[in-house]
Amino acid sequence: MLWVVTLNTNNCRIYHYQKHLNKLTLIKELNHPESRLKNRDITSDRPGHYHKSVKTSRGAYEPASDPKENEVDSFSRDIAKVLNCSKKDNLYRELILITAPHMHGVLNQHLNKDVQTNITETIHKDLQTLSEKALSDYLAEYLP
Repeated sequence: MLWVVTLNTNNCRIYHYQKHLNKLTLIKELNHPESRLKNRDITSDRPGHYHKSVKTSRGAYEPASDPKENEVDSFSRDIAKVLNCSKKDNLYRELILITAPHMHGVLNQHLNKDVQTNITETIHKDLQTLSEKALSDYLAEYLP
């Protein structure tokens, strides 16, 4: 069984792809609306401030990590969990990933080796806006 996974930072769709029929069937959709929020909406309060001395400048503490990037990482963990468990249950043999390069890198950190070896194609594009028909047509042209 061949799965096609399209994802960006806030949405993931997993399809079963019948290559000979050029047909996609949606299996699962994952959403993470928190990834759309601005940093100020994710953090609970304003950063703390400090004074170096009486006569020098002031400053604000910066968070150790980017809150938006933390949300992207959290979402990629959720996707990886689905893909890792599905592979363990033998629900697919091959996997095609369609995602932007940055999201691919973040997701790849959380995929186990068995899943990584079954990725047959990686397409570095955000095709989330395409309909199932348009996506299947794209795959028919892209894949030999």
